[in-house]
Amino acid sequence: LRADSWQSPGSFVTAAVSSPPTTGCERLSFKPTITVQPEATTADSPAGLAVDLKVPQDGLETPEGLTAANLKKAVITLPAGVSVNPSAADGLQACSPAQIGLENSAEPSCPDASKVGAVEIHTPLLADPLEGSVYLAQQNSNPFGSLLAIYVTAEADGALLKLAGHITADPSTGQLTATFDNNPQLPFSELKLNFFGGPRAALATPESCGTFTTSSDLMPWSAPESGLDATPFDSFTIGSGCVGGFAPSFAAGTSNNQAGGFSPLSVTFSRSDQDQGLGAVTVKTPPGLLGVLKSVPLCGEPQASQGTCGQESLIGHTTVGAGAGSDPFYLGGQVFLTGPYKGAPFGLSIVVPAIAGPFNLGNVVVRAAIAVDPSTAALTVTSDPLPTILQGIPLKLRTVNVSIDRPGFIFNPTDCEPLSVGGTVTSTQGAQAQVSSRFQAANCATLAFHPVFSASSLAKTSRQGGAALDVKVAYPSGTQANIHSVAVTLPKQLPARLSTIQQACPEAVFNANPASCGEGSMIGVGTAVTPILKNPLVGPAYLVSHGGAAFPDIDIVLQGEGITLDLVGHVNISKAGITSASFFAVPDAPIGSFDLNLPEGPHSALSAVGSLCAGALAMPTTITGQNGAVINQSTPIKISGCPKAKKKAKKHRKAKKRHKKGKKARKGSARGGK
Repeated sequence: LRADSWQSPGSFVTAAVSSPPTTGCERLSFKPTITVQPEATTADSPAGLAVDLKVPQDGLETPEGLTAANLKKAVITLPAGVSVNPSAADGLQACSPAQIGLENSAEPSCPDASKVGAVEIHTPLLADPLEGSVYLAQQNSNPFGSLLAIYVTAEADGALLKLAGHITADPSTGQLTATFDNNPQLPFSELKLNFFGGPRAALATPESCGTFTTSSDLMPWSAPESGLDATPFDSFTIGSGCVGGFAPSFAAGTSNNQAGGFSPLSVTFSRSDQDQGLGAVTVKTPPGLLGVLKSVPLCGEPQASQGTCGQESLIGHTTVGAGAGSDPFYLGGQVFLTGPYKGAPFGLSIVVPAIAGPFNLGNVVVRAAIAVDPSTAALTVTSDPLPTILQGIPLKLRTVNVSIDRPGFIFNPTDCEPLSVGGTVTSTQGAQAQVSSRFQAANCATLAFHPVFSASSLAKTSRQGGAALDVKVAYPSGTQANIHSVAVTLPKQLPARLSTIQQACPEAVFNANPASCGEGSMIGVGTAVTPILKNPLVGPAYLVSHGGAAFPDIDIVLQGEGITLDLVGHVNISKAGITSASFFAVPDAPIGSFDLNLPEGPHSALSAVGSLCAGALAMPTTITGQNGAVINQSTPIKISGCPKAKKKAKKHRKAKKRHKKGKKARKGSARGGK
């Protein structure tokens, strides 16, 4: 006590007294019970939750009775599987410290959108029950500095109660534990907390069926004299909609299917609540569905892994639906093209800011590798495992859409045969589902097809060095059908060199590592320039023997920017010694030019019969486009190094002129003599 007098205002005197300690705490009863029941018993579905805590107050029935011990601390652990539902984030808000006003007696001003439940407290001290709401507390700025917390407010008969509860979520399982500590010493007989249900309920039921138990640890203010804490529990059963199968849906395609035209590409895969969770995905594009890689600066490391790529590497966007029930919460993100990843020449960095309602959980980064098929140039995109839980909140991914929508990047095949976008979706439990979506380009017949095919050789040949041949293909500018196959027949003056054929690389050695093939099997060099890449693809041409095949194949291994393409030509030599080669499966990819140089030398692919300058040489050629267009032509082989025919003709004309002049002179002389 501090007091001053009227005679000496401001001059305080103090006094203190100590009350005797409270005794008899051991005589107080504390026998609480608890029931915790979801409003729905279907697995992996949004559900309200009713919590009913009772503390019998039988001692207050008579004046001589004793109240039950008051509740000081309550720790309630929900069953593993009952978790926060991301679907609740749509439209959800949070209550700030200023709005709840825990330290004052003002009515809370929390927004209605932060209300997640209702409360009802029955106390023998008041005629009416205390009634109020449960509010979601603001992330990090709540009294616990935590991600999750709730406020409980209730009032009746002029009494106002405000409590703060700390919610923790296990970072591995998402299991929830609520702790209310230092509760007011208010006797109550029953406390009801009802968390709202509906499609956007804050909680979701377990994914599996079975019996699930809520445990509690309740400590009274009378402890330790009154004995141990009470640990009541309650169970419920989930009996329908059990998650077990895995049949995800899949859709993919371009928005504009004009053959050879640019168009955004969209890929979507989804699951139902009863499916196992989405774990990872592999997508295989049809041949010819490619992107102009040289137009995009690649995002490097560590930016790709950290989710900090620049906008110059942006090639698309993603939309992710998360949460149980029919109304998941959707998040948007961006897709960036990266450099090599996990052995593949290119990769993706998919970045989704996890901002859901009032929560900000940072960026989620998912990486993917982009491999290129060496035979068809088709792409295979393989993602890392998709995230399943973030800071203790199970994401419950329902649908993922990736749209590669950078203008002038993705373009369609020039083959209009029915194709497909396929792949494999893997569940979080290891189940795999093979998926496919029909894909077909249109209007291929309208595409031009005008490749320019030329060939040349050298007049200089020898028994030791054989003969050279250089074959070139060039494309005029503009969108055209790509080449599907090429077949050529060499003139009899340029037969295959049998001594080189005998040095062909065995198939097993070539498949293990082409660089291990013997020097004698390398017959030339191929160079392809494509508008897709900044740099040409260059590589050696090998003769490769295949078991019992009569003649080896020509395998041209083109490499550049981490990509490897293998062009295979089938060789045939007729009984008359005529050599032909057919490339039946050229990738549906645009080229500006292609050059195959088969030089002379000790391992030349060709030899020569007679002089190559003796007459005109031609090479029957059939070029087939991806759109079915066919060009049949006789390709002249230009021979360099032959004697210049113009000088011979000039000498011949001069000699003929002299001959005519002399003949005329002789005739004139004869006339004069006559």
